[in-house]
Amino acid sequence: MSTLIERPQRFTGFGPSILVRTLRGRRRVSPIPPGRLAARQMLREQCPTRPGVYGWLDANGQLVYVGKSKSLRGRLLSYFAKTPTDHKMVRIRQASESLVWEPVANELLALIREQELIYRWRPAFNSQGQPHRLKPAFVCLSNSPAPNAYLARQISPRVEQAFGPIAGTRRLQWAIESLNHEFQLRDCADKTGFEFNDQLHLFDNLSTAQCIRYELGTCPAPCAGFCSAHDYQQRVDRLVRFLTGQDRTLLDQLKSNMRTAAGQQAFERAASIRDRLDHLSWLDRRLQGLRMGFTKLNGVLPVLNRKNRVAWLVLRQGRLLQTIAQPTRQADRAKTTRGTLIQVAQGPAELPASRLEISLQLIILSWFRNHPQDLRKIIGFQQAIEACQVSLPEAVQPPGEREKRSDWLEFSQN
Repeated sequence: MSTLIERPQRFTGFGPSILVRTLRGRRRVSPIPPGRLAARQMLREQCPTRPGVYGWLDANGQLVYVGKSKSLRGRLLSYFAKTPTDHKMVRIRQASESLVWEPVANELLALIREQELIYRWRPAFNSQGQPHRLKPAFVCLSNSPAPNAYLARQISPRVEQAFGPIAGTRRLQWAIESLNHEFQLRDCADKTGFEFNDQLHLFDNLSTAQCIRYELGTCPAPCAGFCSAHDYQQRVDRLVRFLTGQDRTLLDQLKSNMRTAAGQQAFERAASIRDRLDHLSWLDRRLQGLRMGFTKLNGVLPVLNRKNRVAWLVLRQGRLLQTIAQPTRQADRAKTTRGTLIQVAQGPAELPASRLEISLQLIILSWFRNHPQDLRKIIGFQQAIEACQVSLPEAVQPPGEREKRSDWLEFSQN
């Protein structure tokens, strides 16, 4: 990710990518011919039907819009339709003088490449995917004496545990408020002094709760020493079990409480419970998607390009860390790839550090959530490492690896 650059004054090419060259076709820039029919004819002759990304350039050489498609030709032809389906397409076409496109191996890679380009170039007509508009965040637990759940856009040293990234900041904030309410955790600032009633004091505790939540029964008031450290930690532990999917009984309890309140005609209370249930159910679904990524998206995803060359997408806990050309019988390349995979597999799993990394992780998670059949294509790290070993020439293969050559040939062809 460090190779991505800030937007320059003038478009000079799409630029570097996390996608290796094997996965990307040749970029082409073409002036837009005058007349709609002439432009359509140019696209039919020059633009491929493969997946890829495209961009529109204005008279100053600025990239004003970036898009992706499963079929570049079909998508760009739609801009020159007699009656375009979207008026925005007309405005983009009127503001542009040239087209640029770059094929990629499949639709998932087109999504990844599109996000990279939007992040780098900030095109004026792109409303989605802009870094200043992207606001995913994490559910965090602080490392204070009285931890609570709070929203954070970046992981700081005060974070004990973090769950995310999760898109939808406003709704995430509502969900976090519901978490602290249901698990009876404080929501005051960390600078608030905390003490517990199992601590020794020289004098009797004369403190009072500093907010109304204690009176409402939704906070045990660690600010006033009205609960023990053990009791408060038990609440935190129940929250962690909910966030990790180990205990989801809270959702069933809220449904039961809502029905009971409605049956008693306490409609305001039932509506309040319903809202908290909606927020927490939404958060639970998002966390389930993350857990799927953490448990299943670990290994390499082989991708075949148009020339029947294969590249590997290296995935770790739902994050795309890098892409590598599939090792061949070149000893140096196979050895380097094997070392890289061992380092990724054995190294610590890290949360995404930048907005672009967060965006790409959300794209990966969304893709496999909508295309679960692709999960079967992922090769575990151990299998991929063994494949690198049998790619080495016999003279440099470890003992006992030569007999795996036939297995490797079958694996690479499949």
